[in-house]
Amino acid sequence: MSPALVRRCLVALSLLLPVPALAQFAFTTQAVNVRAGPDRAFPMVTWLPTGTRVTVAGCTEGWHWCDVVLGRSRGWVHSRYLSNDVRSRAVPIVTFSVATYWDTHYRGRPWYADRSVWVDWGTPSFQPPPTRDRGTVAR
Repeated sequence: MSPALVRRCLVALSLLLPVPALAQFAFTTQAVNVRAGPDRAFPMVTWLPTGTRVTVAGCTEGWHWCDVVLGRSRGWVHSRYLSNDVRSRAVPIVTFSVATYWDTHYRGRPWYADRSVWVDWGTPSFQPPPTRDRGTVAR
């Protein structure tokens, strides 16, 4: 099995685990946009006011962006907007795959139709797709 296939299988498996089994809790330290991926160029999923309690399912390597859950909403918030130093907590390091994550959480969202553009972009280098392809992506 290739390393890339193993990595994809691990990402898919991690999405099937119950969030509370691995998660920590945090509060938003100010009003913040929740994004559909770990970069502010990704579409906005929702907006959270200051003091909102969220479940942190995991963070990217370096703990810059964290995958958060609030009720039925799930997305990515930069760690500087979360209370509790996620670096010192037992928050798992997770990887991000547009295809797997969006298929699991964002079917039916208006920007899901542009999924193919984002799938090609959603690599660890996080280079946004060309401006003309992003359409109405929220900033």
